[in-house]
Amino acid sequence: MKIVDSTLADSILDIHITKQGNFYFLEGMVISEINEGITYTFNEASKVIQAAHDFYGPNISVCYLSNRVNNYSLKPSDWLKFFRNTSNQLNGYAVITKSENSWFNALMERLFCKTDIIRFDNLYKAIEWAKEQNAAIDNKTSLAS
Repeated sequence: MKIVDSTLADSILDIHITKQGNFYFLEGMVISEINEGITYTFNEASKVIQAAHDFYGPNISVCYLSNRVNNYSLKPSDWLKFFRNTSNQLNGYAVITKSENSWFNALMERLFCKTDIIRFDNLYKAIEWAKEQNAAIDNKTSLAS
């Protein structure tokens, strides 16, 4: 299900639209929907990372939800760059897909990621998980203070 087909409109704080896809900024999470047929690269991802920094601030700490409603490919070597540049900013990484091919691609991304990649077949369940992840991080941070 695409975000526009959901009941999440009131939760969207900002939208970053590129030729490669749409990136929805919600409280404590970024949800991506990459366009059909795109080869998504780190060069494009870095622009979205900058937009997220501009929106959330320099101490960004979010969950990334990849809502894979379209078929697209990733340049695998670029994801090493992505995870090197974002690993300390990600509270969690989830893939929302019913497609086995899309999940297989996510399994390949795991090779580059220090954060676990969790699979969901339902956008709402992924958002609830992200809220729980963020709350757990917030609790750890407040206990450490």
